Amino acid sequence: MKVNYPLKSSAANIKEIKEILKPFGGRCAKIVDSTLEYQIKEEKQEEAYRMLKDKGYID
Repeated sequence: MKVNYPLKSSAANIKEIKEILKPFGGRCAKIVDSTLEYQIKEEKQEEAYRMLKDKGYID
């Protein structure tokens, strides 16, 4: 499934974000117009969301 989240900072490092998403099976991460976009299996979406939020990348 494809998900989109607004980024807190436009200076977010996509390489770091990809490394964070890797254990959850997230792939094809990219930043489009200050929005983080990536694909992930539905059952891992909530875990990945919490990790990105804890790290301060998204609201």
